Amino acid sequence: MQVFKAALKTFFRHKVYIAVYMVALSFMAVFIGMSIVNTPQGGFETERPPIAVVDRDKSALSLGISAFLKEHADLVETEDSRQALQDTVAQNRAVYTLIIPQGFGRDFIAAAGEGKAPPVLETLTSYESSSAHMIDALVNKYLGTASLYATSNAAYSQAGIASFAHNDMAHEANFQMLWFSSSSPMPEQWLAYMMFASYIVILSIVVNAGLILATFNRSEIRRRNLGASVSALSRNLQLAAACVVVTLITWVWVSALGLVVFGQAFGGVDVRAIGLILFSLLIFCIVALSISFFLGQVTASEFLLNAAGNITGLVFSFLGGIWIPLELAGDTIAKLARFTPTFYYGEALEKTNNLRDYSGASLAPVFADLGIMLLFAAALFAVALAVGHLRMQSAEAGGNAAAARTRS
Repeated sequence: MQVFKAALKTFFRHKVYIAVYMVALSFMAVFIGMSIVNTPQGGFETERPPIAVVDRDKSALSLGISAFLKEHADLVETEDSRQALQDTVAQNRAVYTLIIPQGFGRDFIAAAGEGKAPPVLETLTSYESSSAHMIDALVNKYLGTASLYATSNAAYSQAGIASFAHNDMAHEANFQMLWFSSSSPMPEQWLAYMMFASYIVILSIVVNAGLILATFNRSEIRRRNLGASVSALSRNLQLAAACVVVTLITWVWVSALGLVVFGQAFGGVDVRAIGLILFSLLIFCIVALSISFFLGQVTASEFLLNAAGNITGLVFSFLGGIWIPLELAGDTIAKLARFTPTFYYGEALEKTNNLRDYSGASLAPVFADLGIMLLFAAALFAVALAVGHLRMQSAEAGGNAAAARTRS
């Protein structure tokens, strides 16, 4: 097992790659997962974002708007000055700032009476929060309701219009969340982590396992191995075993870290679903191993392996919908995505998350995606074997043929 031990020493000797591609990126995935808000299993909770209201009108209608927003958000006090308003937004103390100009109530009633568009309110919105758009939609809905009452002459005063609009906006729909299975849904944070894990395993396995193969494919190493007592079959099997160990180390590390960090959210989740997602990641690791095997046959350059690993990871992650949802990327990208294994990995995770039972018919689509990933791996392995065979026959390529000619 000398070749096997030497191959693993090559892996552990490059501690920087292990620290960056395996450890650091895994913790980045943890932070990405933690940024996702899990849907409460008992139902949705009303979000109360911090907002600011600058009322320069102090009319009955503007006070009604302020009172309405106070029921749906936390009001933040701020000075009515340009510098203070800019600081409120820049420091993220308020995700939404509404400025009601002087004379707004009077102009609103006049516009409604003349059939004109109501005056526009100035808003300052934080680009980091989606809650600001929710509050803005509430304000527009309130103003639309108030305009309806002002136009219909149902109320002849600003106070009456504000009261009618407030009462209408107080009505809320009742809902109940139903799960069509005995288990709880998957934690969204863990799913986001596992989606990003595909990028981690591509980089880590392609670079680390590919570096092992590239090292042993160097012409000087080949020449020395030809004179060793180890047969070519044994040498190749030991190299393959070392690459499999590297792949398993990556899979175990990424999987274990996700389970440890997000494990507290697994209450009520079917263990079969968790195991199926972890198995999907293992299948994707095999795809990453096939990519590293191909690149290890093509080049022995450490620089090119790093570049190829990063480019492959980025391209596959983008086309596979890891960075952005495919429905936002356009039809062309969505069609190209089907030619990447990352797409089918994401599909396997989504279908597993949507499982309601574990019958053969329900599991068939998931295993179909896993099978397609294995076909990608088999195709890459076949191409890599063909490239390796051509390299062995080429004396100019620095492969076994060149080493054999040197011995003779």
